[in-house]
Amino acid sequence: MADVYINRISSFFPNEVVQNDEMEEYLGYIGGEKSKSKRIVLRSNGIEQRYYALDKNGRVTHTNAELTAQAVKKLFDDPAELRKMDMLACGTTSPDVLLPSHAVMVHGLLPESSNIEVISNAGACCSGMQAFKHAWLAVKAGDKQYAVCAGSERISPQMRASAFEEEIKHLERIEANPYVAFEKDFLRWMLSDGAGAFLLEPAP
Repeated sequence: MADVYINRISSFFPNEVVQNDEMEEYLGYIGGEKSKSKRIVLRSNGIEQRYYALDKNGRVTHTNAELTAQAVKKLFDDPAELRKMDMLACGTTSPDVLLPSHAVMVHGLLPESSNIEVISNAGACCSGMQAFKHAWLAVKAGDKQYAVCAGSERISPQMRASAFEEEIKHLERIEANPYVAFEKDFLRWMLSDGAGAFLLEPAP
């Protein structure tokens, strides 16, 4: 069995960093009011900055596949090196479409690459780790020599206020019992967008 080395790591985040006090400028205000749970959730999770694939008008600026492709490209100094890649494994909770699969969509945005095996992992937080496992096993078994794996999310479009109008009905309950906020609204203050990638090889 071959050794496996993570030889390169990259990441890509869309647009400019968004501070806590700017979040609703991008996501919008539910019912035109400031969130009753935002302060509670942010105090608990400790997150101070994030990135959104949205502009301040709530318009989408990047697809998930575009975020991932940018992270993959940043693994290489020369785009021609993408020709060496012999596997692409991608994991996400939020693919742009169900078919073609996420990894196929990413591969389509990498014209410098060749015809290779692609693996798409879907799920929650573990989907990126599943993609890593597929790439690691392929190199470990000697099947691949230049495997790339990526994990990404583009969840902000689903976090816009228009998707949470139902929460307006619960504002009174949230005021009385802050834990109710964690039923749904908390996701708006937990999740954001970005992609990361690893290059795995059998030698350092």
